[in-house]
Amino acid sequence: MKRLRISSDSPVKSHLIPKAFYLAACVYLGFAASVEANASSTKKLPAEQVEFFEKEIRPVLVKRCYACHGAKKQEASLRLDSHAWMMKGSDTGAAVVPGDPLKSRIIQVIQYHDDDSQMPPSGKMPPQEIAALTRWVKMGTPWPYSEKDAKAVPTNGAYDYETLSRSHWAFQPITKPAVPPIKDQQQAVSPVDYFVIAKLEEKGLSLSPAVDKRKLIRRASIDLTGLPPTYEEVEAFANNTDPQAYEKLIDRLLASPAYGERWGRHWLDVARYADTKGYVFTSERRYPYSYTYRDYVIRAFNEDLPFNQFILEQLAADQLDRKGDDRSLAALGFLTVGRRYRGNIHDITDDRIDLVSRGLLGLTASCARCHDHKFDPVPTKDYYSLYSVFVSSYEPEEKDLPLIGKPKSDKAYEKYQEERAKRQQKVDDYIHAEADKFRANARLTVGEVLQAVAEKQNLAQGDEKPQYAKEAPHRRYVDLWRAFLAKNAKTQRSVFAPWSEFAGLKKQQGDFARQASEIIQKLAKQEAETDPNKRINRLVIHALKNNPPESMYDVCRVYGDVFKEVEQAWLKAIADAAKTKKTAPEKLDDPAAEELRQILYHPETPTASSDAEVQNMFNRAQRNRIRQLEKELATLDVTSPGAPPRAMVMLDKDKPVTSFVHLRGNPGRRGDKAPRQFFRILAGEDRQPFQQGSGRLELAQSIASRDNPLTARVFVNRVWLHHFGEGLVRTPSDFGVRSDPPSHPELLDYLASRFMDEGWSVKSLHKLIMLSATYQQGAQENPEAILVDSDNRLLWKHVPRRLGFEAMRDSILFVSGQLSDDREGRGFVIDKMPTDPRRTVYSFIDRNNLPNVFRTFDFANVESSTAERPYTTVPQQALFAMNSPLLLEQSALLVKDLDLEKINAEKGMDEAITRLYQRVLARNPVKEEIELGKQFLQHHRDQIKSPARMSGWEKYAQVLCTSNEFMFVD
Repeated sequence: MKRLRISSDSPVKSHLIPKAFYLAACVYLGFAASVEANASSTKKLPAEQVEFFEKEIRPVLVKRCYACHGAKKQEASLRLDSHAWMMKGSDTGAAVVPGDPLKSRIIQVIQYHDDDSQMPPSGKMPPQEIAALTRWVKMGTPWPYSEKDAKAVPTNGAYDYETLSRSHWAFQPITKPAVPPIKDQQQAVSPVDYFVIAKLEEKGLSLSPAVDKRKLIRRASIDLTGLPPTYEEVEAFANNTDPQAYEKLIDRLLASPAYGERWGRHWLDVARYADTKGYVFTSERRYPYSYTYRDYVIRAFNEDLPFNQFILEQLAADQLDRKGDDRSLAALGFLTVGRRYRGNIHDITDDRIDLVSRGLLGLTASCARCHDHKFDPVPTKDYYSLYSVFVSSYEPEEKDLPLIGKPKSDKAYEKYQEERAKRQQKVDDYIHAEADKFRANARLTVGEVLQAVAEKQNLAQGDEKPQYAKEAPHRRYVDLWRAFLAKNAKTQRSVFAPWSEFAGLKKQQGDFARQASEIIQKLAKQEAETDPNKRINRLVIHALKNNPPESMYDVCRVYGDVFKEVEQAWLKAIADAAKTKKTAPEKLDDPAAEELRQILYHPETPTASSDAEVQNMFNRAQRNRIRQLEKELATLDVTSPGAPPRAMVMLDKDKPVTSFVHLRGNPGRRGDKAPRQFFRILAGEDRQPFQQGSGRLELAQSIASRDNPLTARVFVNRVWLHHFGEGLVRTPSDFGVRSDPPSHPELLDYLASRFMDEGWSVKSLHKLIMLSATYQQGAQENPEAILVDSDNRLLWKHVPRRLGFEAMRDSILFVSGQLSDDREGRGFVIDKMPTDPRRTVYSFIDRNNLPNVFRTFDFANVESSTAERPYTTVPQQALFAMNSPLLLEQSALLVKDLDLEKINAEKGMDEAITRLYQRVLARNPVKEEIELGKQFLQHHRDQIKSPARMSGWEKYAQVLCTSNEFMFVD
């Protein structure tokens, strides 16, 4: 077999043919594995496992196990408050077998198998707790903390804030350290280099030689825009002798709209962005306007919005002076595009607290939902202070979300408005029809609701319970009648004077009938009164005289009969008029009956409640029907091209909420009040509660403050991570006590302080980092450096990195000539063919059904804030390169766009191969590569004209598009 050399300086030298795809895959995976092997290895658990343990496992162990198997008490010699003790187990052996739930004793006993051990003995755990423990054992029982750590935690739950703030690096004020002296100043071209070289010189090391200019422009282009440079751009830069050429290149890349698309995607990972709500059952599961937040983020990066202003807008844009530009309202999608947790407000709020604390501050505050944080200075009360902030805000209904732009087509907008009006009318008509049914029945069943009122007010103690025709009236309807009677019993004296008299009786056993008779006699005298203010309604008093009540329930039934007769008389009068084609009557002829009818139909009477009021009393079937109709409305908002963009805002409630601590995370168990305020470890002992509404704006100002030691450090570290593949702090969302210390603490503070000094400009931060010799160095191996620093924590070289999925897909579209300039708007379905040529950042992200291609290529976890994606090398990635419809389609389009067969026919195969190399790898092939390319095409000559299969040129294009030189950045 012969070899085809891909690049004279490629980390992988060759592909074998004719099994080019298989070997391309092997090379692809093999080099990735070598990069991964050389990458830093850490024994710390992945962040998602730590979060799972703290949220799902530790609370269960504390609640169910520690009382009998903790530090104070160990029944059966079993202790479960540390991993070491759990593995030691009881006298009979380990309590768990990591990875094997079936053999783990702890799983057996909590499942209540038919033996003498069933734990906990007080009752079987809820299924979700059993499932969580089973999953934990299957994961290998990851336990984040060691015995040494556990001993360092105060057992009484109290925190020594003064000691922590004085000792832990992340809680120290940010200073601007002086640039350190170095011996080899010729290597340094930026202040960044002094900090790096100083550390290297301590170990006898130095920076690697600078990367060649062709690789440098590719590195910078991919880093800033996610797209490769063209052949013409590479050649122009390589031959440019201007000393400022590289800085001008960075300026050009930062000014490109592609920059915001690349770096906006990084932030969307942090914001756990997705276009669906999670499991919401009957409602529309898609967010109609989530895309407006994505577009806002991209625009913010392109416009270099100061990062502190970026924070303010994402937490409180509704409270800022927007100067007539409402587009910034879309920033509130940061809080509102998360999972909806079946409408559970406690879980939704927990998600927002986690987002703000980890996403902006690098603090795992969500661990304090059920108990004081085990290691960081975040007590439960501080957690619920933020809880109070977020539950003091609400989200308007989708139809009430503010408009922030116009639809692309006026005609489509008109069509959308017409269709939406029709669908809204269906909702309104259904609600009105059901409300009419309720009101019609309510006028005929006044007696039943009055009996419920009497029962609730204890007006008939000891009497037999009322018998309702179907079921007791809705409690809200009963409360409406109670309020109505309290307000109108005196003003409607003619009708409700008997009710007031009977309700005021001091009940004595067996004495109601006698007292009732006296009341009726007294009221009967008032019936003939000439003064209308004293006269009693004739129909009411006659009904009481004809049916003397023996209990308060009897009084209610009498009232019900009277009102029912009046309503039936009114309905008959209307029907008779309709039969004779006469005008409908305006009132009843009998004044006493008309007086009762006026009450039944008066807007303030519960029998005439508004549609909105009645809707609050609908049953489940009615509510489900409304949800179905409203889902049709929401679906239109999601799918119609004429739906104008709206912002997914949060607004402050009229009255802010001061929540209570939920003991053990249980909303039903109240602890101390938790005023709306910032974390004590950051705000200090003299912190004051927030005063402005919900406090979201004051919270945002506290986070975006120069005095906050975390915000700038966290963000600067993440920018560094995306340029170098690893942050100065290896835990980009955890700067707490358990975090790794920064490899270059002075450099981190220098970058953070300069970032703030330069107006929180992200683009200026990019330039500061990328103009350094540290960034521009090559990826050459150094045996001496490997012995001293195998993880490259001292930054003695630049580590090659594989393209992320977005950059990979966008690069393939770019070189095939298909990448679209269409920006903004709703997302497209990424796995639908033919491929939508928009950039990947505009694809539709489905929480419930994340496309397999995203999972294959280490997409961010859309369930929670993700600052750093996982890095895996799996066979599915190679299979994608070999067989995916995207690669097959784009390879064919690339060949067509270049018209290679025509070039081959007119100018020869050498020229055609050269054009393909220039388009895909942005360079000219060497002579050996041309010869190997000819051999490859000759081998596939029988397939070149086969319409049913890929031609040789298409396969050759696919091989280049899956080569390491294309898929990796040196």
